[in-house]
Amino acid sequence: MDLDEVQKKLIDYIEREILIRRTPLSPDEDLIDAGFDSMSLTRTLVFIEDTLGVRIPDEDVVLEELSTIEKLARFVHGRMAKT
Repeated sequence: MDLDEVQKKLIDYIEREILIRRTPLSPDEDLIDAGFDSMSLTRTLVFIEDTLGVRIPDEDVVLEELSTIEKLARFVHGRMAKT
C-alpha cells in the first residue's frame, strides 16, 4: 500500500468516525485544533492495527509528532515498510 492510500484511509476513518465533520480534512490540517484528543488517537491506533495490520507500541506514540494526517500517514507507512 502506498503513502497516498494510507493517507486516504486515515482521512476517511477520522472524518467518518472521529471528527464527524462535513468539511473535508486536509492532510496538513492540525488534528488537535480540529478536535482530535488522546481518546481519538487511541481509537485511530486501533483502526490502524485492525485495518492496516500495523502495531504501534505505546512508547512510539507522541501526539504532537502525529499532529496531522500527513505526519500520521508517513509514520504508519514507514512502519509498514519495516514489516
